[in-house]
Amino acid sequence: MSMRITEHSISSEALVTPRRVWVHHDDKGTAKNCLLWLDGEIYSGRVKAPDIIAKSQASGVLPALTCVYLPNDSQEGRHADYTCDEAFADFLALEMPRWIDREAGQFECLFLCGLSLSGLQAVFTALRHPGIFAGVLAQSPSAWWRDESLAASVTSFSSTRQRFWLSVGTGELQENLRHPPTALHQKVSQLTSVRRLSEAMSQSGHAVHLHEFDGGHDPAFWGEELTEALDWLLLGPGT
Repeated sequence: MSMRITEHSISSEALVTPRRVWVHHDDKGTAKNCLLWLDGEIYSGRVKAPDIIAKSQASGVLPALTCVYLPNDSQEGRHADYTCDEAFADFLALEMPRWIDREAGQFECLFLCGLSLSGLQAVFTALRHPGIFAGVLAQSPSAWWRDESLAASVTSFSSTRQRFWLSVGTGELQENLRHPPTALHQKVSQLTSVRRLSEAMSQSGHAVHLHEFDGGHDPAFWGEELTEALDWLLLGPGT
């Protein structure tokens, strides 16, 4: 597969500082879909998403794709951006699609992907801005954040039906954790909170595929399910 990688700096009206972006282009020009990845340095590094996608494309499981990765510059910034932050959600849903159209190409569908805290932000962003993303991948989203406030507030968002792949490991059972370098306090387990978020979203009419994998909060497990998750998202409604 032909692949060209470019790096950019994006200035934002919604955010104080510019953000780095890595674009993995499909230079054959056949990609109809674009994937926007939060935690870009984790996905492109520890999860090995580019390699997994390339192998899945070579075997015919996944089609041509353009991938846009948003890396983080600090853990403090990551915690600020990914805890249901309205400004960052506006940046993702209102500014990034326009930038992608201009700099990466025009696509039929845009998908939003995140893991752990960025999985929480991905779900929040789609709920806050319905109709922008064709689907959301949220791997082990930190639904425990602020006493599971996202699950409690699902009904306050638009009832527009959206598609979400939520996943969590059956080994993600730790409770009462502190997450440095900020004061994030996780009272309940990832498994329990993701199950409750999935139920709340399903009851609100969203198409939710909850995948519970045999493992923990680890990039290796997110990589193992990645092809299946993307295949489900790209197939569209009815799956």
